[in-house]
Amino acid sequence: MTKAVVIFLLSLFSSFLIAKDLDLTYNPPLDPYYCDNNPVECQPLPSITLKFEIHPVTTRSQWTVFWSLQVLDAFTTAKAVKYDCVKEINPFFTERPSELRVITTKSVLLAPTIIQQRETGFITRSELMSTNILYAMVVANNIDHLNDAKQNCNKIR
Repeated sequence: MTKAVVIFLLSLFSSFLIAKDLDLTYNPPLDPYYCDNNPVECQPLPSITLKFEIHPVTTRSQWTVFWSLQVLDAFTTAKAVKYDCVKEINPFFTERPSELRVITTKSVLLAPTIIQQRETGFITRSELMSTNILYAMVVANNIDHLNDAKQNCNKIR
């Protein structure tokens, strides 16, 4: 620590000695007709700045909600298809998928989402919000069907 303080103080002192005789004043001649006399030099530069769209970054809480809803969807689906009156309508599953199949299929289908987000960060806040709202409705529907099945149907597994 002492060594760092000494080095810092020496660097300040040495820069003071070097800059002591350095004159950085700039007094250009003022010509109010410069652009009239030199029109080529006074033309505006072409705009070479790139135009970027700014998208708000997704938040950690949005991703937490997303993954929580995925787990709840898999859990409620696996619980509901254990009743004889409930059938899965997702075309990626059979009518009565096992818990392992639900988890495996969800993992395979969601892997591109993870990869895309980590590599490009291209999923916007509004897209993730829309997805979370959709999955919240899916989970609510699953819970509704599960509660109806518990009251009115026979458990087969």
